[in-house]
Amino acid sequence: MHAAVVGGGPSGLYFAYLLKKSSPASRVTVVEQNESYRGFIGRMHRNKNQLVYHGDDAIMVDSTGYGGAISRLSLLTMLRGLCDDAGVELHFATRMQRIPDADLVVGADGVNSVVRTAEGSDFGVRAEKLTNWFAWYGTRARFDTPALNFRKHQGGHFVAHYYPYSDDMGTFVAECDARTWSRLGLGAMADAERQRLMETIFADALKGERLISNKSIWRNFVAAGTERWYSGNRVLLGDALNSAHFSIGSGTRIAMEDSIALWEALEASEAVPQALERFERERRPTKQKLLKAARASYLWYEAFADKMQAMAPLDFVYDFMTRTGRMDDARLREQHPQFMRRYEACSTLPSKS
Repeated sequence: MHAAVVGGGPSGLYFAYLLKKSSPASRVTVVEQNESYRGFIGRMHRNKNQLVYHGDDAIMVDSTGYGGAISRLSLLTMLRGLCDDAGVELHFATRMQRIPDADLVVGADGVNSVVRTAEGSDFGVRAEKLTNWFAWYGTRARFDTPALNFRKHQGGHFVAHYYPYSDDMGTFVAECDARTWSRLGLGAMADAERQRLMETIFADALKGERLISNKSIWRNFVAAGTERWYSGNRVLLGDALNSAHFSIGSGTRIAMEDSIALWEALEASEAVPQALERFERERRPTKQKLLKAARASYLWYEAFADKMQAMAPLDFVYDFMTRTGRMDDARLREQHPQFMRRYEACSTLPSKS
């Protein structure tokens, strides 16, 4: 079999590796429009707690479990090494001109998927454009713990999501609601002006460090999805299939789980058409639950300015923690016991038992 993977992100590389490792006789190719990945593999950073700021009120949300992050470059470098060792044909800095002639074409090419929209594809694309504006930055500011920082500034409302991903670098996502974007004239600013404004608003968090732009374009998130997961011999993975909002922090994990599910379906099926049908049938129920939670999360963020105005800090954080509908009071007590003890001592909101 010849499997052509379009997109050299985590889901595309991981699927290519799994297939080639289990089926050495198959030809597996990956086409990626960006340059080859370079860099050193960093260690995993583990963070037990999270800080949530409601203005100047800092509320620690403890956790009995662990979370972690690895830099995207490190993950891609590791996956590329596995693909090289397994014999996957990797083609970087190569823009796809037409759908490859292969037994199986895997679209792992992100939210703006070429495979999804190519002539002959019939996935039933749908999209929902959100109203909040956001941009991703890097920074050399040292963050001891991941944080969500909700702030008011000149009548507007902003939130920053930031966390460490290596020994000396952190990710910093800045966001504001549509009314703030309009009221403060952010649309008329140059990118550098918006970056300086974020550095001013979140100066305490950045501790004197600058934000680092890497094509840090302010934009609206588009929640894209498809009615069908495959079309003929073409199938989609990750954000090409359903874009996961960054607020749930699970986009890469969800995409790589798609890769595993597709590989398992191929292993369990005699032919590609049966495998694609099995992949959608078995993977869709689990993924739909995750996407439902992601939608609840981004709708919460769409209304965060009103919630900041209406809620006391502890109530606001509790509302944030339960925003997806997957976390009730019992689970909060188990996973975040110190926070819940503090919250239940002075709560004004009804219980979500």
